[in-house]
Parts: sequence; structure tokens; C-alpha cells
Amino acid sequence: MKDQLNRLDQLSRRQFVARTAKTALGVSIVPLAGTSSKVIAAAGGGKAEHCIFFYMAGGMTHMDTFDPKPGTETGGNTKGIPTGVAGVELSEFMPKMAERFNDIAVVRSMTQKTGDHRGGSYWMHTSYQPRATIVHPSMGPWAQKLKGKMHETLPDSVVIGGGGNHPGAGFFGPALSPLPIGDPDKGVQNSRFYEGVDEDLFDKRLELMNTFDDSFRRKFKTDEVTAYTQFYDETLQLMKSEDLDTFDLTKEDNYQEKVNRYGNSRVGKGALLAKRLVSSGVRFVEVVSGGWDMHNDLWNSIQTTGGSLDQALGSLIDDLKAEGLFEKTLIVVGTEFGRTPKINVNGGRDHHPRVFSTMFAGGGISGGQVYGKSDKLGNAVEENPVTPGEFNATIAHALGLDLNEVVYSPSGRPFLVAGHTRDPKTDEIITEHNPIMELFS
Repeated sequence: MKDQLNRLDQLSRRQFVARTAKTALGVSIVPLAGTSSKVIAAAGGGKAEHCIFFYMAGGMTHMDTFDPKPGTETGGNTKGIPTGVAGVELSEFMPKMAERFNDIAVVRSMTQKTGDHRGGSYWMHTSYQPRATIVHPSMGPWAQKLKGKMHETLPDSVVIGGGGNHPGAGFFGPALSPLPIGDPDKGVQNSRFYEGVDEDLFDKRLELMNTFDDSFRRKFKTDEVTAYTQFYDETLQLMKSEDLDTFDLTKEDNYQEKVNRYGNSRVGKGALLAKRLVSSGVRFVEVVSGGWDMHNDLWNSIQTTGGSLDQALGSLIDDLKAEGLFEKTLIVVGTEFGRTPKINVNGGRDHHPRVFSTMFAGGGISGGQVYGKSDKLGNAVEENPVTPGEFNATIAHALGLDLNEVVYSPSGRPFLVAGHTRDPKTDEIITEHNPIMELFS
């Protein structure tokens, strides 16, 4: 049957999956198909039940956020501010993180293999090198694969503000795909609950789509079609549920006051929506925020971009604590690489994969510490280098995922959540990267 499906022209196959996604989500791009969502039990355990991953697209400057070098020839105009820990400063653009330093742990020794945006982002999301023949899953789908679905109706993972290059569920297929939310203000669009799509129109869309697709589904009963059908059915279940209100920011108590606190920005509203989602039972939420590719006029840009992130993180930490969710929720800040210590002729910094910074908080993380060290000019790792695989292994450990659980792609190739290698003595598949255990209390 799968051979029959594969013999269909590309337009026929695309029409089937595109209709499903467009009717259900109002989007025209969906992840690659693959295996079904059979649950594999996890071993071991961390404290985190949820994860909110802030991905700073474009290459966040480490020297103007979490690893300032004031007074050096590379420090530029950025000043440092105290954190309450002797010898540790954050940049002046991160005052709320400096005030809450006892709640956060900063990694200053991240290192990357590429200065390419797309490749660096892929490494950070999957722990694997990009390949033309396969798409590896990101962390949210890995968590669902290894631990099962957390909520009966709500999706297990959500990506807010992500673009078309996000790896999504990769070879796990659409049944484990993160739900894409383009704009936190708009939530899940094209549902019957949103303006312009009443219940009659919604039901007519479903009836028409099912008329076209029924014969296709009956003829091609493959894993690929079944996976898309499951994705579609679960999305419809959400759209007909009261849980859909979870995605409506205006339903948040004291909505306007919270928007003012989090910031009336994409990252601020993304953080507020992420808080709302984990409070309702979503396991993994990624908030993607751009504007970090600062080749020009850095010290004007960083005030807005860095300030918005700082404001969002500070309010999120406070609210998760108030709701009793801080220790259950891992907060992560990541990016594809750092920026050059050398300031270019346009008053900006260029791509710099040799060293950069990330941040962890909540979810069993021991705050008030810095792990690793860059050299005095912010040019290279001086102590304890950390790879993207180790970054993801740390997330996996916090969530209680088994780093040694082998999962096979549809082609029969083995993979692990934080990358894999082979034991030279036994030829056994083993994890390639380990978590940063020093971060955990």
C-alpha cells in the first residue's frame, strides 16, 4: 500500500495533507510524515513536568546579555550590573534577570560547529547535524514520544512564532507535531470560535473535506496516511473543546495588567501564552523571538530586543512561582550562536559560533550560578565547553527523559534524544552527550 501511495503524483499527496492542515489549523505547511506515536516508557527522572524554551533566533549576543565584558577592548558600550553573587555581572539590558539571579543558572561556555543560521538552529533543536535525507525531531516531540501525551485534549507541544525551518516532529510524523501558533494574539486561527468562521461554516468545511478525502483514506491505509488522520482528528477534538480558550490571551485574568508586566511585544505575549499553556497541561512550549542578527547599530537594537526578553522572563518567573509551577517548569533560553567580540564598522557584531551563552531556571535547576567560562575578551571557551547535544541532554534530564532509549526512524536507523554514537568495545548505540549535572540541585 505504501508503494501505491508513493507512486501517486506529488500534487495528489500534497493536496491530501495540505487540506488536512489547512482545515484544521489554517496553515499550509505541516511536518514530514513518519511513524505512529507509540509511547515508549521513560526511565530515570527530573523534577520538571513542563518546559518553556525561549529560542532567540538570529544569534543572541552573549557579550551584551549574559556574559558582558565591560572595560575591555571588545566590551563595547555595554555596562555590567551586579547580580548579588560576587564576581558575577549580567549586562545592563538584563536587570530583571540580575535581580532574580538566585533563580537562574547561566551557561557561558556554549560552542557551536557552524555560523550558519539554519544549521546552527537545527543543531540546537535536534542535537544532530542537518542531512538531506532525514529530518530529526525537536525536543517537544521527543518528550511526547518517550513519555506519552500529557493532556487528553491539548497538544503536548506548541511552537509560538516559529517559521517554516523548524524541524518539528521530524521523522516521528505529524501525530507528534507541535501545534504552530504564528501570533500569540491570534491563538489557533480558522476555528469555529474565531471571528469570520461560525459553526455552520466550520462544519461545512469539515463535511466537504471529508467527502474528498474519504476514498483516499480507504484506498491508502498506510502509516503515513494514518498519522495525518490522527493529527487531524486530535486537532478537531481540540477545536470543539472548551480547552481552546487556553489559547485566547484575552481570557487570562487581569489580561491588560499582565500584558503591561510581560511587555506588549511578541516575546512578552509569547511568554504569557506559554505560562497559560503549561498552567493548563501542555508539556513543552517553544517561544521563538527574532531580531538578534545584530550586524548593525547594536546598542540601539539591544535595548528593545534584550529589554523585551528580560521583562518577559522576569514576569514569567514571578507568575510561575505564584502559581506553584516554577519547580515543575524548566525555563530555557537558547540561540544558534553568539556574536563576535570585535565590533564591526557598522556598530554591530557578526556571527560567532566559538562561544555563546544560554540560561536555565526552574524545573530542578540550582540557581545563582554560572557554568563554564569564556576568555577575557569573549572570543572562545576557557572552561567547560558545552555542545548543543549537552544543552539538549540537560533539558531531557530535567524532563525525566531516558537519554539511552533508542528510537528507530522509518528507515530503521537508530537515534537518541541527545544524539548518539557507538560504543567502540560493544558496538552498542549509546548517548553521545551528557547533561550538565552541576546545574541541578
